[in-house]
Amino acid sequence: MRDLTFTRRGILAAGAASALLSMTGLHVAPASADDRRTIRIGMSGFPPAVEPALFNHTATRRIAPQMFDTLIRFDQTEKMALLPALAERWERVDGTALRLFLRKGVIFHDGNPFTARDVAFSLSPDHLLGPGKAGKSVAMQTLDTVDRVEVVDDHTVIVHAKGEDALLEKRLASWSSEIVGSRAFEAAGSWDKWIAAPVGTGPYRIVSQTLDVNVVLAAFDQYWGGRPPFAGVEFRIIPELASRMNALSAGEVDFITDLSPDMFAEIARQPGLEVAGGAVQNIRALSLDTTGPVLSKIGVRRALSLALDRKSFVEALWQNRIPIPNGFQFASFGEGYIEDFPGLAFDPDLARKLLTESGYNGETITYKLLNNYYPNQIAGAQIMVEMWRAVGLNVEIQMMENFAQIERKPINAIYDNSTTAIFPDILAHAWRLLGPGGELPKLGLWEDKEFFAHGEQLKSTSAAADWRPIIRRMLEIIDHENPPCVILHGSGQFYGKRKDIAWVPGQTLDLNFGPLNAAYASK
Repeated sequence: MRDLTFTRRGILAAGAASALLSMTGLHVAPASADDRRTIRIGMSGFPPAVEPALFNHTATRRIAPQMFDTLIRFDQTEKMALLPALAERWERVDGTALRLFLRKGVIFHDGNPFTARDVAFSLSPDHLLGPGKAGKSVAMQTLDTVDRVEVVDDHTVIVHAKGEDALLEKRLASWSSEIVGSRAFEAAGSWDKWIAAPVGTGPYRIVSQTLDVNVVLAAFDQYWGGRPPFAGVEFRIIPELASRMNALSAGEVDFITDLSPDMFAEIARQPGLEVAGGAVQNIRALSLDTTGPVLSKIGVRRALSLALDRKSFVEALWQNRIPIPNGFQFASFGEGYIEDFPGLAFDPDLARKLLTESGYNGETITYKLLNNYYPNQIAGAQIMVEMWRAVGLNVEIQMMENFAQIERKPINAIYDNSTTAIFPDILAHAWRLLGPGGELPKLGLWEDKEFFAHGEQLKSTSAAADWRPIIRRMLEIIDHENPPCVILHGSGQFYGKRKDIAWVPGQTLDLNFGPLNAAYASK
């Protein structure tokens, strides 16, 4: 979900750049001797908000992990093992409930103690459903099975699901499950003021945010996980990749996001710099407005996919550094991975046949395109337009400035998207985009009642032998029976950085510059 109007208006109304500290009651300590440096990050876009229940926008996910903690966390290796975080340990009560024993002595950025009260609020409808509990949030994409939090005492809670839920532990380690300060939220008095200066328990606290300029964080030295390795983190908004590269080369920033492979050689030529990152649990795709007069035809949607030579595409633009998945899934899904599901086909002859059968007569299909919001986005779009033209598809690029423009009704177009598996399961990946609470159905672009019913069934299915046929059927629906999108390839997240900045990437879009990053964990 990318409704930028509410949050940007709120930030400006709250006077984000100058009034944040008075809103939260935070006190800025005077300058003192500190051997740490402030790390400067050049990234492509300003976050719609750094409130993790409201958005999983890429820019939000770059910043949120510095400010907030979850009860349980993933180790961010390919295994995605569960580790303690704000909960020191946990145990199953039964198939519908999980008892968590909270870490004692944790404090929020505003000085308030972390207790069960904050867990109960953070996982309640008052927070997860957003302003006015209207559901304008992304939290329900993965936390919709959470029923309530039972407070046992100040440091013990029981999280109850609405039914059998084998994934409850993973949900509490996922995006949107971050714990926020309930007292600070109440003191803010409104969502607009809250999102201007949200309060968490993370290794860095917010100092200021200036629209489309930067977000500035300072080290929170009372962090339960240890002393943050940097004095602060400044996220500078530098939309153009070439400008980010120039800033890195000139020493104006220490780290840049969204590096494309054509820049790898340039990084390598500079002795103090290096490329970091690699493939992540994310799929890049084209979202389709299936309600339009042309894209409502299943044959046209399938032809858009069958016309793409992904192998050549990945070789040309990504130096074979990213994978081509077999359907909307990853091998990390374990028993939920359908390993023999057919790969993404390149079949121009079948594409032409389907276009003929669907009655397609060369009508224009609009491709609403942002200016390299994703790495290689424009170059990739131009290559795909030629591949489509080769089978008779008339796709016309229309440049857009932001997602708000793309999503202005009627959309009647295709546009770029990406979806991260925020925990290893189809219910945290394809379902997050395509389930009833996902982006495409909420925008009114696609629906499939059978797919929705299977997803609901899957939530309460605990045996692998039972869930695998359900998953296979869900993949079949979105692959060829009623495709809502065109899968392009897996995603890689690549970064340019100074060699003297110790840092280890994870498996998602998240950045982590705190002491729990593997680069510092052994020190």
